[in-house]
Amino acid sequence: MRVLIVEDEPIIALEIEAIVLERLPNAEVRVVMSVAEALLEADQVLGLAFLDIDVTDGKTYPLALKLCLNKVPFAFVSGARSDEAPQELAGARFIPKPFCAQDIRDIISSLGEAPECDASDEEAT
Repeated sequence: MRVLIVEDEPIIALEIEAIVLERLPNAEVRVVMSVAEALLEADQVLGLAFLDIDVTDGKTYPLALKLCLNKVPFAFVSGARSDEAPQELAGARFIPKPFCAQDIRDIISSLGEAPECDASDEEAT
């Protein structure tokens, strides 16, 4: 399984990666720091993604919409406010920073669940 982590703080990215690999030891984890890099990774088959909202080149909302359209489970892991997300992403999973490892584990455990967002009428870029 390929797991995408979009996080511009290296320590946090490493922590999320360690939790993912603890639960999914055979996962191929890709860590990127920008929306541009993440959108390229999203063209690959993904099993799961963890997204910070504010990264080096902007907000990850366009990526989240793309993941919704592709039915890839994801969660925002961010210090940003969840209520600032676009309406289409209002139901997306959100883990506030600072987070605990169990929050990440819970998302991994819910892999079979479809993303909770309404991106069907939106154009993801």
